[in-house]
Amino acid sequence: RHFREGNAIRHRLTQWPRKAWRRMVEARLAADPIVQSMEPAHDFTPIFIVGMPRSGTTLLAELLSRESGVCNRGEQPWLARLAQLPDLSGAPGRAALQRAASIYAARSRQDDAMGERWFIDKQPLNFRYVDLALALFPDAKVIHCQRNPRDTALSLWMQCFLEDVQGYAYDFADIATVMRDERRLMTHWRERYPDSIRAVHYEDVVAAPQEVATSLRAWIGVSTQPDGASLARAKPINTISTASLWQARQPVNSRSIGRWKNYASAVPELLGIPGKQE
Repeated sequence: RHFREGNAIRHRLTQWPRKAWRRMVEARLAADPIVQSMEPAHDFTPIFIVGMPRSGTTLLAELLSRESGVCNRGEQPWLARLAQLPDLSGAPGRAALQRAASIYAARSRQDDAMGERWFIDKQPLNFRYVDLALALFPDAKVIHCQRNPRDTALSLWMQCFLEDVQGYAYDFADIATVMRDERRLMTHWRERYPDSIRAVHYEDVVAAPQEVATSLRAWIGVSTQPDGASLARAKPINTISTASLWQARQPVNSRSIGRWKNYASAVPELLGIPGKQE
């Protein structure tokens, strides 16, 4: 009851812009491919971890960043901000792309980088701008995190977010809208960039974290220690300020899988969410 009352209040206060969201999604789907692209930078390669928030992006970022040469920068705002620049709309030229790529790389490296080549950006809503990400960094990899939609919806609904962009999370109809559009966009991007995108299921990560991480590192091109010790090695956690911080610091476990079933009678709206990732 308290979650329902609190979410109703947050829903009224946030006034998530549904029409603006829908216009954005349709515009992204209708946009022509970005013809120009940058040359790969051999000393800087982003790894974009995208998908619905609460789908395992933080866990996956932590697993991947336990290998040397990989820096986890958490949820970065830079790609979304760059996407709003007028000279990156439509058919951006090479000079505009070069400026944007330089800005993004500088923000990612910051002042404390220690020679890493791969930089993780786990802003999940970057699924809106995959075409721009791959135009700026053609050798970047995009990992699409997927999770049981009902577990994802419940986790979103039970979380109080600080960012206005997550205002949809307080209403199940809005959650369903964003989940549907996330699937539409990622299907669109996978058809356009099949070699640069790989889907990973949260349930698979929980069941076999070392195997999933090793497979992803091989796909990305990150060398892995032969004994698999990298997953157990203590490595300082980079800046994480998301709702998943506490979970990311716990041992991998399956407690959250199928959790929606415990709330199905109290939150019947969950039954309106597709039970499996489409």
